Amino acid sequence: MRERYIMCNLKDKGLVVFTGCGHAGIVNTCHDAIKLGNGSSVYSVVGGYHLADAEDAKLNATMEDLKRFEPEILLAGHCTGWRFKCRIARDLPDCLVPCFSGSKYTL
Repeated sequence: MRERYIMCNLKDKGLVVFTGCGHAGIVNTCHDAIKLGNGSSVYSVVGGYHLADAEDAKLNATMEDLKRFEPEILLAGHCTGWRFKCRIARDLPDCLVPCFSGSKYTL
């Protein structure tokens, strides 16, 4: 996988994955982070999920895969697209947090 991302492992919480535009696919990036993090769980995914122009089939498959990670917090950036953000809000209630440049978050 060729993707640039940063991750950290928050004590007692799990991995926080920071991605730019997620061109390799957000699910692929999370799998890679889990591998590098010695199997730690995904706590949060921050950044672009690169799904703004995706077909419904890809959105559905990505959502099903994302649910399996059981994330606590998703901060989906602009290239995620409004359709997938709506799916997150519907399928993973209380998980979606608005993501804006210059914001400060405490995890």
